[in-house]
Amino acid sequence: MRTSLLLLPALLATGCGLSTQVRPVPRGAIQVEGALGGPLVKLGPVIPVPLSTVGARYGVADRVDVAAHAHLTTLAFGVAGLDVGGSWLALEQDGVIPALSLGGRVYGFTQVLSSRQASPRAYVEVSPTVSYLLGGRFLSYVSATGLVQLAGGRPLLSLAVGEEVRLGAWGVQLDLRWYQPDSATRFNAADWQGLQGMGALGVVLGVNHRFGGDGR
Repeated sequence: MRTSLLLLPALLATGCGLSTQVRPVPRGAIQVEGALGGPLVKLGPVIPVPLSTVGARYGVADRVDVAAHAHLTTLAFGVAGLDVGGSWLALEQDGVIPALSLGGRVYGFTQVLSSRQASPRAYVEVSPTVSYLLGGRFLSYVSATGLVQLAGGRPLLSLAVGEEVRLGAWGVQLDLRWYQPDSATRFNAADWQGLQGMGALGVVLGVNHRFGGDGR
């Protein structure tokens, strides 16, 4: 179990099954969401690591929401994980000018169901995202994420480009990511599918359903 906790920074660098916080949900709206996916790893075929999360968001102001998610995949390793955070719409979309939002999360992981002891781990993440909503339905975005390991170690970086398709109260989101583009793939513990020998490419699929509020 201690080994599982030590491996968590590598999982968190992938976003740990979380889809990008593109824009906050409107004031008073509740959005339930789930996501599945991660970095592409070579296990014979190249497949995404099945990291998964479920959670919810709530709009506390016109441009601000709060969120919390449970991390399901880590439970297979006897580790419970939770993140809390939110996002702020710093600049609204104006004509051809895209919107800018800032997201943040605090992660906490701790060992469960084991006689061996390991210290809980905590991480802080910050993500600026530029997005453009077309026709009220197609939300395109690019994002960067920086993750700080509070127990020590250098910050971890990932980049994302994605699309969310809004179908009434439902939304389907696809993230295409490049995890740790500043790290040589050959120095990672797993055989990741990188880009020209750097980092790891990955895919995350998210689904959400919104109760209340209007589109934004």
